[in-house]
Amino acid sequence: MNIKIQILIILAMLIAIVYIVNKIRTKGIELKYSLLWLLLGLGIIIFAGFPQISQWLAHFLGISQPVNMLFFAGFCFTLPIIFSLSATVSKMSNKIKKLTQEIALMNEILERQEKGKE
Repeated sequence: MNIKIQILIILAMLIAIVYIVNKIRTKGIELKYSLLWLLLGLGIIIFAGFPQISQWLAHFLGISQPVNMLFFAGFCFTLPIIFSLSATVSKMSNKIKKLTQEIALMNEILERQEKGKE
């Protein structure tokens, strides 16, 4: 890998990590959701800074090209992120449904009370 590309990737990831940490600090994103993104950024920095690691891993796993190994690693890193987001969306959907039902019941109670006063 060309040294200029390595430096560019490392700088981009450092900027991304600073951005994520700033979002955590300003409560723009919760820590539990951003940990995987921080780990992904650190992994990319390690692979960019030490390309021989990806070559060794590719050889160890029986993958012909280190680039293919990096795509595979990227896929493996995104799976937990996607699963985490899916679980969060599901949980939020259930909470929204429950809140909607509670609001509907409260409105019904208020309407009955107002009819009773008349």
